[in-house]
Amino acid sequence: MGLGNQMFQYAAGKALSLYKRVPFKLDVSSYEGYGLRKFELDSLFSIQSQKVTKEEVAKYRIFQPVKSVWNKFFPNNRLYFYHLPYEMSGVKRTVLQLAELVSPSYNKRTFLEPYYHFNPNFFKAPDDVFLIGYWMSWRYFEKFDKEIRQDFTIRPELISHLKVIEEKILETNSVSIHIRRSDFTTSKNASLHGLVPIHFYEEAIKEITSKNSFSQFYVFSDDIDWVKQNLHSKYPITFVSNEVTKTAFEDFYLMTICKHNIIANSTFSWWAAYLNNNPNKTVIAPQKWYNQSPYNYKDVYPLSWKILSC
Repeated sequence: MGLGNQMFQYAAGKALSLYKRVPFKLDVSSYEGYGLRKFELDSLFSIQSQKVTKEEVAKYRIFQPVKSVWNKFFPNNRLYFYHLPYEMSGVKRTVLQLAELVSPSYNKRTFLEPYYHFNPNFFKAPDDVFLIGYWMSWRYFEKFDKEIRQDFTIRPELISHLKVIEEKILETNSVSIHIRRSDFTTSKNASLHGLVPIHFYEEAIKEITSKNSFSQFYVFSDDIDWVKQNLHSKYPITFVSNEVTKTAFEDFYLMTICKHNIIANSTFSWWAAYLNNNPNKTVIAPQKWYNQSPYNYKDVYPLSWKILSC
């Protein structure tokens, strides 16, 4: 999982630990030997998270009778310990959803997220619990907003060289635009996530400038050359990625200090907009978080954000 997903998982777990007043530890073992992604939170933010040991994690691998019975009869189509109900399809999905109705996971020591939207039983979990899921809603940590923001304070040594562009962003009515492409352009990801069309960004620019025409737009993208060719606006635009910045995290930081944000269907720009501390910020997000997906993502966006169809 990338940075944004890690932040959602951390925020939900930290909120639960604060609510329960118990220690909070992370299981990062899945990143060991995984070349595509790495655990990034400790190196990017001013936190030093505690990690569980393999021996501690083993205590939570409780017997899951439904999965065990399924695997006995269907050994070639197995259900695994970490499989979440909403990630399955067909009969598998139905079986796991029915099992959740009969024996809810929130009261077990291993709490598998049963569905994608906010679970109102989250804070009923035991004091000693292992959370498995994405937990992709601001509602899990809204009561601990101050603590989460403090944990996600960016390490100053990582951004000290950005003073020039930082000053320009802070002195203008700056608006970040995040356009994600790269991995979302593959057929599999495009089908699931969907690429936000360029007209969404053009409409979002109109929306922002209808309130304040003196806006300076800062564009961030993993395919900045494509954006230069396809994003058209009569308002001043600064293309930041690969021009001013060299890393995705530098992009992330600069998006957080813009006064307003236009985001993609991406946890990366979601968190940048969320951590924007401007009390009068406007955040514009695409209506579709997913393209064709059985996930119910109704609780992804904070209520104050403006949602545009795309």
